[in-house]
Amino acid sequence: MANINGYQTIGELKSANSGYAKWGFARKNGIEYFIKEFLSPIYPLDATVLSKEQILHKRQICNNFEAEKRVFYNELSKCATGNVVTVMDFFRFGSKYYAVTEKVDAAKIDPLDMFRFGLDQKILIMKIILHCVNTLHQHSIVHGDIKPNNILFKATKKGRYTAKIIDFDSSFLESAPPKTEEEFQGDLVYLAPESFLFMAEEEGGVLTTKIDVFALGVLFHQYMSGQLPGFDTSKYDYAFEAVLDGTTLTMSSMIPENIANIISKMLDRDPDVRPTVAEAFAMLNGGVPAPAPKPESAPSSATVTSSGLKFSSNLIKTTMRTRPEPVVAPTAVPVHVSTASETTTTTEATAPASPFFKKADDLL
Repeated sequence: MANINGYQTIGELKSANSGYAKWGFARKNGIEYFIKEFLSPIYPLDATVLSKEQILHKRQICNNFEAEKRVFYNELSKCATGNVVTVMDFFRFGSKYYAVTEKVDAAKIDPLDMFRFGLDQKILIMKIILHCVNTLHQHSIVHGDIKPNNILFKATKKGRYTAKIIDFDSSFLESAPPKTEEEFQGDLVYLAPESFLFMAEEEGGVLTTKIDVFALGVLFHQYMSGQLPGFDTSKYDYAFEAVLDGTTLTMSSMIPENIANIISKMLDRDPDVRPTVAEAFAMLNGGVPAPAPKPESAPSSATVTSSGLKFSSNLIKTTMRTRPEPVVAPTAVPVHVSTASETTTTTEATAPASPFFKKADDLL
């Protein structure tokens, strides 16, 4: 058991299912927390190993990392509505950086089992998720890695389920998107077409909040049917490949037509054509008619996209590294940014009112 800036670890930190951090649980003032130790950057402390120039360079990298995290976590804290769960403590202790969240007990159900639930519950979950992501987008935050494991379900006293969105390690401000492929991560199953173009350094690879809309379209199709949107799996491995090649993804016949039309619109090739999450909510809520689906495009080459980009398994593997799965659901509270010797507390700001309801749990 180790003492990390006042957090007493419970067992050893481990790296299972995570290639970028070690994680575990810790106790402070009688309360259990989740704690994550970043594997990089490492703040240089031993002046006998590195040259002065090397030390200055590595410390500058660390200072930039800490400053960027501080800005992002402080902005994220403004989205703390109870369903957007955020980092509560971030600090450097010794040579390592740590992020701390509250330990949250989630319902022990497979996220993709949501399709077995009743239609009302599925629509409710979709509305809550749209509210969560809309709160992020109001602050120009792109989640960047929406997928089943980053959406937790929690049972309520009324016997229903609410949803909480977690894991902001791939998130960024829309005004400050990743500069290189190495800075951008995501799950290929939920990857937007423009995200792949960005990683492949092709024209049209602009990262905006609309990459979250595409990911939500894929996710909602799974919630509604238990299946991915339809495409020719003999030609493509992922939805974004089919879309880039000019294919319109097909909707399962299990999904009500009005909802299928909404999801289809969220999966449009053109980010500007996709609805915002607020517009998708309005459609789902019956306030705005859902658009009619576009006629399916004629099949095109299986190896060349509309941008001329050739697909191959090697290209995808070398372009996109696998993202580690999240292992915790952080709870949104005030953010503390500190070093081993100093702590600065930023008071949590109140998130602006949602255009459709004050908080997600109002729907329960």
